[in-house]
Amino acid sequence: MRLRTRTPTSLLAKHEKAFTLLEVMMAAAVLLAGVMGMTQVLISGSEMIDVSRKQTIATQIIHGEIDKLHLSDWTVVSALPASASVTINSSFQGITSGFNCTRTVASVKTNMKKITFTVTWTGNTGRSYSRSSSTYFGKNGLYVTYQRS
Repeated sequence: MRLRTRTPTSLLAKHEKAFTLLEVMMAAAVLLAGVMGMTQVLISGSEMIDVSRKQTIATQIIHGEIDKLHLSDWTVVSALPASASVTINSSFQGITSGFNCTRTVASVKTNMKKITFTVTWTGNTGRSYSRSSSTYFGKNGLYVTYQRS
């Protein structure tokens, strides 16, 4: 019977295939680029959700203020100052913190006023945003509202 001799491990290493250091570095670079891209997408998406949420809150603040004015009679509306800061309902203070609301009143014609509400806030990135909406009030009951971003 013939005995088999074992080949030394140093001889096996020469014939086995493996990744080179350059291939591993390239794979790591591609993986890193992919992870950084996904992180940027998440940050961007988070910012867009924040802005969208705050635009919705600003619109609700404006519509609430316009609805309050619709409940007022002409004597209250005609006595409003040309420009004023509006206090936002304190029951929503947790939600509306960081929002500022201003009201401007302009005479369009005799017995007709244009009232514009503008809500401003600062987003998570420090960028300022605003939302405004205008409504017309007439002494005899004209209530028309339009909105601009």
